[in-house]
Amino acid sequence: MFYQLYLTIIFFTGIYSFAQTEMDTVRILGTTSQNEISKPHSAHIVSKDTVEQQQQTDVNRVLKQVPGVYVQEEDGLGLRPNIGLRGTHPHRSRKVVILEDGVLIGPAPYSAPAAYYTPFMSKIESLEIFKGLASVSYGPNSIGGAINYITRSIPADSSREFEFSVGTFDFKKIRALISQVWTGNSFLLDATSIRTEGFKKIDFGDSSGFKKNDILFKGKHILSDHLQQQLSWKISFADENSDETYLGLSLEDFEINPYRRYAASQKDNMVWDHKQVELTYQLNPSDNLGLWTTLYYHSFHRNWSRLNQFAGAGAPSISDVLQNTETPANQLYYGVLTGQADSSGADDLIRANNNRYFYSTGLQVGSVWFSETKNWSHQIKPGFRLHEDQIKRRHTEDRFLMRSGKMISDGNGSAASTTNTDTSTAQTLTFEDEISRGDSKVKIAFRYENVSYKTWDEVTDIQTQRSESAFVPGIGYFHQISDRYSVFSGLNQGVTLVGPNDQESQIPEKSINLEVGLRHQNNDQDFFAELIYFQSDYENIKGTCSFSSGCNSLQLDSEFDGGRAKVSGFESRLAKLYSWDNIHFPLAFNWTVTRANFDSESVSANPEWGIGTIKKGDPLPYVPKANYSFSLGTQYKRYSQEFIFNWTGEMYDQSVEANRQMIPSQGVVDWSGKFQFQVNSQIYARIDNILNRQYLVSLRPFGARPGKERSFQVGIKHSF
Repeated sequence: MFYQLYLTIIFFTGIYSFAQTEMDTVRILGTTSQNEISKPHSAHIVSKDTVEQQQQTDVNRVLKQVPGVYVQEEDGLGLRPNIGLRGTHPHRSRKVVILEDGVLIGPAPYSAPAAYYTPFMSKIESLEIFKGLASVSYGPNSIGGAINYITRSIPADSSREFEFSVGTFDFKKIRALISQVWTGNSFLLDATSIRTEGFKKIDFGDSSGFKKNDILFKGKHILSDHLQQQLSWKISFADENSDETYLGLSLEDFEINPYRRYAASQKDNMVWDHKQVELTYQLNPSDNLGLWTTLYYHSFHRNWSRLNQFAGAGAPSISDVLQNTETPANQLYYGVLTGQADSSGADDLIRANNNRYFYSTGLQVGSVWFSETKNWSHQIKPGFRLHEDQIKRRHTEDRFLMRSGKMISDGNGSAASTTNTDTSTAQTLTFEDEISRGDSKVKIAFRYENVSYKTWDEVTDIQTQRSESAFVPGIGYFHQISDRYSVFSGLNQGVTLVGPNDQESQIPEKSINLEVGLRHQNNDQDFFAELIYFQSDYENIKGTCSFSSGCNSLQLDSEFDGGRAKVSGFESRLAKLYSWDNIHFPLAFNWTVTRANFDSESVSANPEWGIGTIKKGDPLPYVPKANYSFSLGTQYKRYSQEFIFNWTGEMYDQSVEANRQMIPSQGVVDWSGKFQFQVNSQIYARIDNILNRQYLVSLRPFGARPGKERSFQVGIKHSF
């Protein structure tokens, strides 16, 4: 009844549109604050200036400054971000659409939405975060929202740039940029290499760091000034070799030294490589019409080799051992994990080699048309995408013996465990119309997707096919009450597709999402405030099994139904600029309060929620009750600095009450500074976790894992 009343009010209030004076086919949303705050939905921008000031390599620390965003840290280094929006489970960001320059960038967003790849922050210029109505056009699984990584744009003039920085834990970063601009043509080459020994220490001595490389090529060619035709292209190569692990610590060992790693993690290693090719044709035949077409192909290969389980058929799980290390039956297994005891058969160690090959390819067509009459104006954006992606799983297992703290192969080689292929083909149609009249706007949006799946178990040679479709509508309203105050509201449906693996469920995840907001900005534009209430009612919340959430190989990618759930809360932003003489003090405060609970009773077989009975009111896992972010900066001539305090509230590792553990709240202070000592040269520095807080970030899948301890980085950047 409430939603029907809401739609009736919107309908009789009027229909609107907003005509912009400038079109941009790469940035989904304009980067001016005025454009952001005059929208009938919530969308936030992490600006180029913010990214440049903070010099972060960890996107988690950047996104924590955005209201409505939940980040579950995993490795402390930002290698595998877990991002949730407005109450969605952040695990592997599978409920969030990840884009790069407006194009799907996940390895296989339909066949396997778990995002083990994320764009390298070194090449990122800014970030756009879409929630509620703003995310309707971005499928497939945008029930939480969408995040668009915007890569570095080609400078207006030819330039050369070199950057070098060093830091604690033997951190080194080298980056070089070359851009060339001549009549009608331009290109950019941006290459970065980062490496570190890591901040964790493995028993009996191995590295816990990583090496990452990224090369970005971009070019633009003006084909015709008359019709404003241009051809642009992007080619990217990236790779990573990291000695990361899923193996954490018992809580007792965590209290003694959270940066310790057990000997059983010494062989854990992730290697991946990513290739990307995109070609875009853009045509602006008139001042009020823009058309563009993008062809894209991405490939991703990774082999995640890590400790999986004990070898014995009746052996306890690793997580059970770490939760109950003093139990007599677990003490020997615990001794093997730490390297203090040799293994003897059932307690031998199984290392899983999750070798996977992905590709993602498609054609994306978009347009924008501006139409104005005497009293009305329209901004119409139809779009179409034809997409195909695939994942090939080539999983094997190796058996290792623990001998005097060292893992030694049993000599029998690798045994195949999972060999299958999932392929998805999707057709997506999107439409947006912003209609404005006077001080009011209405936005109508929808997305229709039709997806076909093929699965092939290559061991049994069983092939299956299925298809599904989804219609995702939304509507929003904006009104400028006065020069300083405006209100907006939005209502949309959220959908998570079932996907190719439907062993447990063929029911999609659906929600009705509501947002209502109030904004204030003074005439001098040195003060801004926003308060948003959001609510998501889930008809059927879903969970997806993965190794990283504690599932075994037989449950991999299975879908589980959780019944009804409800998420509600408030987001708030405050920004104020204080000035004294020539010194400026920008201040910002972001705040999110969330209540995320199951709204019905069910029996869970999903380890991500816990095994057992879920009761009405049980919490959704890894959704903090509150998040805060406070920043205070100083800008004086050629010097700038910023202190950032991020606070994450308590959250739970699972929903089922039995064996449920709480992850305590924690606050971390970071600092960054920059000094432009010459026109073309600057020195910068940053300190993460200034107070050297020791804090817990995750208990899944195997024990407690920490956030990063205090680290320091200093660098120099020179342009010529």
